[in-house]
Amino acid sequence: MSSAIQALLIGLRTTISNIRANKQTFLISVMTIAISIGILGLFLIVFFNLNGLLTSWNQHVQLVVYLGDDISPSQKSDLQDLFKLNAEVQSMEEVSKERAWQEFKLKQMDRAGVDLDLGFNPLPASFRIRFTVSDNRSLHIREFAEQIRGEPGVESVEYGEKWLGRFEKFMLICRVFLLGVGILLSLGLILIISNTIRLSIYSRQDEIELMLLIGATPRFVKIPFLLEGMLQGLSGSLISLGLMGTIYIYIKNEFQPSIESIARGMDFQFISQPFLLMLVGLSVLIGFVASYISTYQFMQARSEERRVGKECRSRWSP
Repeated sequence: MSSAIQALLIGLRTTISNIRANKQTFLISVMTIAISIGILGLFLIVFFNLNGLLTSWNQHVQLVVYLGDDISPSQKSDLQDLFKLNAEVQSMEEVSKERAWQEFKLKQMDRAGVDLDLGFNPLPASFRIRFTVSDNRSLHIREFAEQIRGEPGVESVEYGEKWLGRFEKFMLICRVFLLGVGILLSLGLILIISNTIRLSIYSRQDEIELMLLIGATPRFVKIPFLLEGMLQGLSGSLISLGLMGTIYIYIKNEFQPSIESIARGMDFQFISQPFLLMLVGLSVLIGFVASYISTYQFMQARSEERRVGKECRSRWSP
């Protein structure tokens, strides 16, 4: 058995001994990590589902090209050729003035029970353009809208650019917010775990001093505390994933029909596997960093004490 594996096994046994001696402190740290990672995970679930909602809405967005009343047949034909030349266009539907007016009156009848009869048709003819589903679908719609906005015979174009742009800005704010929350929670967890490991170190200070006196290296002394911090992070993240999974199953069972009514075809999502692994890895990394900080500070303080002690002995020796 190599010395590295032997040191690791000894470190594991020492870690278990430390946890048993400081059960309450260890459990408090683990639950704090679980709550913090759980909060971050719930924000991730909300973000993923908002992003899914945006994707679902994007799939139903179509470009409506309103035509002027004085458009000539040749201008209309040129527009149709322009639509056909765009590889991102999935389908094109021409809507006459009469059909647009009839559809509008039916909607008003269904919503307000009002049968409109103005004596004239105020609505223009139009083309309804649908685009293929892609990652850059909204960008293609926006660019094509700008391209045909100034074409002859085009009165205006409409694709819900205002609400779509606002929602995209909102998603950008959510990303920044998630990043900020993640950084703050990580810093808080580092402080909590660091203090926990520091308490464990000082509770075994005499034992550590003895180990160093009989020849143990600082690395050998650090291993149990590094493992303890990583174990705290791992345990807390697994507990938080269990809690998040329970909350997700409850919400999905209770509110999935309501979600489908808001966004047709959208399924309430859990955190994807790469992000789940990222949360676990982040927790373990936080535990390692916090433990390393505590052990490094302890070793530095001990080295400083030994240096000061040597200076005092040399100064007062005859």
